[in-house]
Amino acid sequence: MFNILRDIIVLSLTFIVNFLIVSTFWSLVELLSPIRWKWLADGMRYFNIPYTENSVIIVLSLLTLIVPCLLYRTWIMQRYLCWSLNCRRPNGPEKERLMQAMSIVCQRAGLNIKNYNLYVCRENVLNAFALGSNNIAVTLPLLNSMSIGDIAGILAHEMGHIQNRDTKAALLTSTMSSFGNLVVRIYSYITLALQIVSFIPIIGWFSALLSWIFLIQIWLFQFLMQLPLQLITMFSSRQDEFEADLYACRIGLGANLYNGLSAITSGEAQMSFAARILSSHPATRQRLERIEKYVLEHNATA
Repeated sequence: MFNILRDIIVLSLTFIVNFLIVSTFWSLVELLSPIRWKWLADGMRYFNIPYTENSVIIVLSLLTLIVPCLLYRTWIMQRYLCWSLNCRRPNGPEKERLMQAMSIVCQRAGLNIKNYNLYVCRENVLNAFALGSNNIAVTLPLLNSMSIGDIAGILAHEMGHIQNRDTKAALLTSTMSSFGNLVVRIYSYITLALQIVSFIPIIGWFSALLSWIFLIQIWLFQFLMQLPLQLITMFSSRQDEFEADLYACRIGLGANLYNGLSAITSGEAQMSFAARILSSHPATRQRLERIEKYVLEHNATA
């Protein structure tokens, strides 16, 4: 019941935040070039919605949030979300290493490796994450710095999220935020273009002012999309992390997960106190203690 209530709250706030973001985008479009689309006008007349400037903005904002959510479990939407997170399909040696590690996980868990998609993420950190119903991504530094066995331990943890259905609500949340993230990207491109134009005499000061306006909006959007949701989910999602660790231990990869997480501990030590408080993950040291305890208990009873 608690998890259901948590998901409802998170999804509701995600909807509100993204509605504010996409409505500002459509307001800008309406300001620059009034929206007079026949299909939209016909649809609004069919539902007896007055075709006014405000109603057009509201309807388009709702459509750009609701339509992707109707498709959130399709492979197209899941692939798009992976792409939006800077993920790509592995190739060459990286694919071979990932497949070897994933084969260990699937063999231990009794799963078919063909049912899961593997990605590499273009981030310069040690990290991995699960997305949607069958997608797991790892960063290149993690893939290149760990042994096959330890990579398998990390993948087993992410598989735990999938098997425990932790990623189901996260997928819907990410899908609902997809257009909001696209708006942030568009605003970033506009800001970059305005900053380039700012070096031109006469109009430079005006474009510089506009770039700052867009930059402030980007900062505000990113704050709204990240911090409030983190404040709500950080405590409940920490329990999900413990459960995913337990899954990896139960299929016999606890020791490998311990080694993999140990490599990440040095990065966590550099986090500020505020960053640790706001983190959706429990302290790595706390996770390592639980994993070690479970592995020792399992070995003692084996």
